[in-house]
Amino acid sequence: MTEERNFRSYYYDKCGFRAVDEKKSIEILLKEQPMDVEKLSQFCLRFPVPTKYRHYVWKILLGVLPSHQPSHAYVSQQHRAMYQDGLRCLTVLRRVNADTPTEEVFLKLYLLEEGNLPFEEKNLHKDPAYVAFMLMAGAVCNVADADIDRYWITSRFYRYFLKFSDHLQLMPEKTVLCLRKEDVDKRLLLHLQENNILSSLPLMDWFRCCFAGVLPDISFERVWDKVLGGSPTILVFVAVAIFLTFRRPLLSMNTTDEMVAYLRKIPEDCGDKLVSDAVELWQKHGFHLMQPKSDSPVLDKTGP
Repeated sequence: MTEERNFRSYYYDKCGFRAVDEKKSIEILLKEQPMDVEKLSQFCLRFPVPTKYRHYVWKILLGVLPSHQPSHAYVSQQHRAMYQDGLRCLTVLRRVNADTPTEEVFLKLYLLEEGNLPFEEKNLHKDPAYVAFMLMAGAVCNVADADIDRYWITSRFYRYFLKFSDHLQLMPEKTVLCLRKEDVDKRLLLHLQENNILSSLPLMDWFRCCFAGVLPDISFERVWDKVLGGSPTILVFVAVAIFLTFRRPLLSMNTTDEMVAYLRKIPEDCGDKLVSDAVELWQKHGFHLMQPKSDSPVLDKTGP
């Protein structure tokens, strides 16, 4: 553990960051009254968020909880009531029952809350945006304990990420540009282009769900930390890291179907390395912060 800490301190110093104790630093930030949301965002960008505090920090950044800690109990009570009222409404309308998957329940709750619940459900599992929401919900369900927290984190993260929809459309192109820079001999990029891999892979689906359901649970959380810090561009570097990590097996494959099938099943034991490589690339290329639109909940922390 000491060696890991020493290496991390050295790495931060090398990158120009003052070595810090992440746990102590985040505890200091969380004790401020009111909490400084901008400082929390910067912490997410620059340092690993301790697992113990991650979901609490997420809820502050997403506006699920206000920056004034004394109000947390009241706001949580209101969120519980809203969740239960919405669930009762969907049950009365016969839109959910005991057999409805949790991810679908959350999607319908969100659509009901937004006033967009469709009369027909035939497109719920076909619309890419709805599928992305359910993938996010499924991933959050695997890492958060209570359904109420799971719903509010999922719905507010989804709403927050929608603010970057204009940037989302540019991510496949940015992935190719970054891969061109990082693939020194250009063999991998040429191989992928010759086999139409970049157009055959669900790259937009990966970006749209922020790699939820694609990366292992503990790994996707680290990616979301950076997104919530204000840099969805981390998603581009995750995609590039995937291609670079699996460079050797990809170069040995000769068919599009074989490569696409391989990349659709990322091994769980590769998740941490992938994200670490992606963060290193992201830092190397200068963080690339993005500003969400002014009505983003991350910019307005006064309510849900």
